[in-house]
Amino acid sequence: MSEENLTKTSGQEQEQTRKDSQEAGQQSQPVSNQSSSKEVFSSKVEELKFVLNSVKNTKLLICIKGFPDPDNIASSLALQWICKKYDIESTIIYFEEISHHENRALVKKLDIDIDHYNESMDLSVYNYFAVTDSQNPELPIKLDPSCELLVFVDHHKSLGTVKARFLDIREDAGSASSIFAEYLSNCDFKFDGENVEESKIATSLMHGIRSDTDDFIMAYPIDYEASKILAPMVDKDLLALISRQSIPAKTMDLTQVALQRKDIRGNFMFSGVGFVREEERDGIGQCADYLLNREGIDTVVVYGVVAGEYIDGSLRTKSHILDPDKWIKDIFGKGPDGIYYGGGRKDKGGFQIPLGVLGKCADKELLWILIKKTIDELFYEKIGIEGKSGVDGD
Repeated sequence: MSEENLTKTSGQEQEQTRKDSQEAGQQSQPVSNQSSSKEVFSSKVEELKFVLNSVKNTKLLICIKGFPDPDNIASSLALQWICKKYDIESTIIYFEEISHHENRALVKKLDIDIDHYNESMDLSVYNYFAVTDSQNPELPIKLDPSCELLVFVDHHKSLGTVKARFLDIREDAGSASSIFAEYLSNCDFKFDGENVEESKIATSLMHGIRSDTDDFIMAYPIDYEASKILAPMVDKDLLALISRQSIPAKTMDLTQVALQRKDIRGNFMFSGVGFVREEERDGIGQCADYLLNREGIDTVVVYGVVAGEYIDGSLRTKSHILDPDKWIKDIFGKGPDGIYYGGGRKDKGGFQIPLGVLGKCADKELLWILIKKTIDELFYEKIGIEGKSGVDGD
């Protein structure tokens, strides 16, 4: 939920680079004003190989931002595998809890080696860091100033502010996993799923594509091509097991609350579900997915207060004119650090707003009334209506 390139060329060279990339079937990217090379590349994978080859025998920290999901987990694993071929030692870390039942199953069943960040970790040993499947590279921790952003790969709407040695942002990709499948199929090292590690990565990538494209309903050509590449390497039994995890009872309960508190305004539905435990926050997005099935509704927003610390919201839409990324950014804007409180892609989005000192309020009922009134009024103003919150019961 940033389109800059490492090449720094003249206007004529930039245009030629874009033409070359298009002819090679690759997504072209604007040229960074922070380039470290004047090389011109025929494709993004060639550029990635050049960049990684230039930093051999270094240490890379691969960071999963936000709550780990199938796409950012899989793309991080693929990047780690590629880096190993260039003698780049890498570690994958994540900052938020793995709360979604399907994501916990992914990590457990595939025995994925990723580390939950804690303050005792010595991150000063890393020369570079990487971020995938995120609109911006801002981390919740401070790295050494000498630790440079080496790789940034994403498929969300570009913010136009990212500076990295290698940058690849494709809004015409349904998942970051598809982009990495393309890299793996064109790298200098054989990736064919013949060993356990490669089969594990291929299965993760396929799950990442399936998850982020809503079972290919929102897929682009690159996603179908990636699935074709990965299909022969996937452990299909394991993929089915991961994808068919039962829905937790707490998520079902939260969905019932969302239904009871739904507020329908035209073709919009809003639902504030109140206070939600940290381990149940993924249920907010699942509620939004379910409510979008209601006849006559094309946009749903479900939100709640998670762990008493921040407002967490999920948007789902079938509208052909609503841009989730712009819609959410227009409503909530940026925080004091200049980073947007939320964003999105073609059919979905999300936002997180810290409560700060308000989180210490002992009267939770009064606090929720204040939060709901504020959030609802922002929504109503955005869609051009006035009036009190209304609950539509069935």
